[in-house]
Amino acid sequence: MSMKEWVAVVKGRSIRVVNSWTGGTSLYIDGECRDRNAGWFAPRRKLWLSAHLTQDDPESGLVQVFVKAVFSVKAQIVVAGETVAGDAI
Repeated sequence: MSMKEWVAVVKGRSIRVVNSWTGGTSLYIDGECRDRNAGWFAPRRKLWLSAHLTQDDPESGLVQVFVKAVFSVKAQIVVAGETVAGDAI
């Protein structure tokens, strides 16, 4: 199984995005799965996953994961509008 992973630490919180051919793409914050997408293709940069750093607290900062996926997967992690990890897409 081919798997790709992107990791960042923001405000002491661990953010991890995992993509695999069989499991789709998942967003983990401090080890807890907070969003999941089983889509296969995103030919253009597309908002794929999102969650707040602290669940149900909009003031904690919005984590957004943008993906571009056709033959390979590229992902960009953005928190409160600032890129914190991932690929330039």
